[in-house]
Amino acid sequence: MDMKNSNSMEDIFVIKVSEVQYLAREKFGRYLEENEIKEVQKRIQWGLECWEDVVIYAIGDIIDVTERY
Repeated sequence: MDMKNSNSMEDIFVIKVSEVQYLAREKFGRYLEENEIKEVQKRIQWGLECWEDVVIYAIGDIIDVTERY
């Protein structure tokens, strides 16, 4: 697929509720209530506010590597 012309709406990164619940169960011994899930979501969103910087860094790193070879 030619990604230069892609209008794809595919996700790059997704955290599913089931994955959060799995981690809660594995690390804390219980599943989260709905209100707790909403709080986790808010905190993840806050923690990822600088996602553009992370993506720019990743893109630059990949371009540097691929242009060397």
